Amino acid sequence: MPEPEKRSDKFTWTYALWLLPFLAQNWLYWLHPQWDWWTISLIIWVLTLIAVAGSLCINLVLRRWRRLVSLLIAPLLLLVLLRILAAVGITSDSVRFALTKQTYLAEIERTDLPGGEQRFRTFVWDDMFLEKTYSTLVYDESNEVALPRGEQSTAWQQRVQTLCSEKKECVDLDPGPDEYVSVRKIDEHFYILDNYLPNSFP
Repeated sequence: MPEPEKRSDKFTWTYALWLLPFLAQNWLYWLHPQWDWWTISLIIWVLTLIAVAGSLCINLVLRRWRRLVSLLIAPLLLLVLLRILAAVGITSDSVRFALTKQTYLAEIERTDLPGGEQRFRTFVWDDMFLEKTYSTLVYDESNEVALPRGEQSTAWQQRVQTLCSEKKECVDLDPGPDEYVSVRKIDEHFYILDNYLPNSFP
């Protein structure tokens, strides 16, 4: 006679909620950058690992196979949700920028430039060791930062070199063989430059 189905053994999506603290770091750390996010990340990782390992053991012992499968596919469900949000333009970077854009614009407007020169500013965006090593928000009125490497004008290169020497607003699109740099447009004249080894910025 087959064993009756366990009432507590069912498919559930709620295990995906256990992984939300990992996302919270990427979405919220910039609200309090002075916190020790490395330690916070370590604590969250350890607690989540203990919870997942404990649940796996319990479900295996009790032979709750549906719950076991639900736990194993929870990261996939979360990944699908993130991909859907990214497809419609909702990412941690886009939300953060929407909330802080006016602050950056106000600071850019205070920049004193010689007549006719196009504005160029950089702002620290992410210097936390997470999925990317270092990110910088770049405001480039000429939009030349988004051109393929080497196609920037001589005037642009000179302007960036001058700003780097005067204000440390450095952008290096060709940092070296051991580094990878990408540029993503986030709004008009605004770009996020990701440097996966932190040698491009002082």
